[in-house]
Amino acid sequence: MTAGSERVRFRIESFVADADYRSADEAVADAMNIALLSADPAAAKAREVARAAAVREANADRGASTGTTRQAGLRHRVMSIAAMVLGAIAVGVIALSPRSGSAAFTLQQGAFVAGLIAVASVAIMIWLEPLRRSGELWGSNLPARVYFFFAVLWIGFAGSVVAFRWNEVDRYQPWPVIIGLVLFVLAGIAALVLWWQGRRLDRSGARSGRARALRGLVDDADAPAVFDALDRWWAVEGPRARSSDEKQLFATHREVLAYLARTGLIDPSQERKAAQRKSVVEWKERRP
Repeated sequence: MTAGSERVRFRIESFVADADYRSADEAVADAMNIALLSADPAAAKAREVARAAAVREANADRGASTGTTRQAGLRHRVMSIAAMVLGAIAVGVIALSPRSGSAAFTLQQGAFVAGLIAVASVAIMIWLEPLRRSGELWGSNLPARVYFFFAVLWIGFAGSVVAFRWNEVDRYQPWPVIIGLVLFVLAGIAALVLWWQGRRLDRSGARSGRARALRGLVDDADAPAVFDALDRWWAVEGPRARSSDEKQLFATHREVLAYLARTGLIDPSQERKAAQRKSVVEWKERRP
């Protein structure tokens, strides 16, 4: 399996997760659109540009504005991964340190630094949360429960030090450890707040399906205008993509159908029938 095919499969999984299909027929009908967007990242970006422009135009017609929307780029996604890695490192550097001997990074020496790392981790999470909530960061692939995991990890670690490793603390100079543990608890509380606020959004479906397609739209009555604008985009981009590399497009379409079958969204017979339909493709935006 090549790195290119891995990236395509990741994009397929992301687009399907964001779609939030309500029926097998809906998933099959949208499979070719998913194939195009997954096979061509530039087309996916162009569709988002067209969607955002349609939303702005609809809002402007009503005298409203969506305001400034932060867009997620590579650096935001790298920072998101870095935040989670830092969150694990904060605990790991202490949890894995020897409890005796002359190690350079013991509990006494490292608790304060580790606490700062935990705070840095949650600070990045807070900074990126608006992008996660809007679906710009990882679509619907980053649920709020990741914050709950880190909250339990950090607060649980601080409690375990007090319960099981307090004998390693210098009783004449305990403050570096105490401050470090307080930082862990504060980071954990902040992560709990993020989880509590974010879980309601996740349950509402605001980052998938219709809500994702229309994000930023002030009045839902303008939804048909947005979908019509996207239909016009598909009417141009779909045939262009098919004429430029039909073989790749249909190969990706088969991968989309296979993924839908593996996840139980469609059954094998629907997969086979859909894979055989190559002559007619209706290029339109799905209306969730």
